Amino acid sequence: MNDRDILRHERLDRVNIFGSENHADLPAGSEAIDRFANVATLSAKLNRYKVGQQRGPASLQTLLDALWSDFKDIARTARAIDLDEPGFIGPYRLPGEPTESTIKTHADSLLLLLEDAATDTPAQLAAKAALRAKFIGKLIPADFVEDLRADRDAIDGKNLATTADNLEGLESTESIDVLLLQGTQEVTRLDAMMQNLYRRNPAKLHAWLAASRVQRSPKRKNDDDGDATDGTTPPAN
Repeated sequence: MNDRDILRHERLDRVNIFGSENHADLPAGSEAIDRFANVATLSAKLNRYKVGQQRGPASLQTLLDALWSDFKDIARTARAIDLDEPGFIGPYRLPGEPTESTIKTHADSLLLLLEDAATDTPAQLAAKAALRAKFIGKLIPADFVEDLRADRDAIDGKNLATTADNLEGLESTESIDVLLLQGTQEVTRLDAMMQNLYRRNPAKLHAWLAASRVQRSPKRKNDDDGDATDGTTPPAN
């Protein structure tokens, strides 16, 4: 699920809880009872999909984040070395925007500097060993280059498996989209009912509105979308 889907899923969970806690308010035999039952079913199904995704293989973004964490450790250590060797920091600075291409390119450049290669001469191997020793002397883990290599290779492994993963996960992704759409429709139906039911009960009405609205996602740089709903749920009156 992306951030928007997660917010819609969380909304459905809140509506489900609201329905359970206020079941006694619903007239016997009313459509609202059936609608809340549908929400409970949809919420349970989405929670199962969510658990399955959490147990699955690491996402590409997770792998990219791991490499970025490696970069930060190396850059921070290089800055400490730079205090005694001005100019040392140069090739170890963090790259620009953390895109997949930028991250992979920077990882390759660091490995070229720090990792032994089969074609290295004895002098080059000695120079790389001395370079790694400078970092290790600042208490970075002794296997930091091995970690960098493992994280870099994981990106290639993930990309090679992308087609197979997409085919395998296509049904799951489509199911999540369908469930979220159905959930949005149920909340839209319930919204009219709850606003009518609680029109003279401000406290309950406020609780319903808080439960049934998609929460505002964290504001991001250059993100000017301030809408707190997903465009399908009626706005609060």
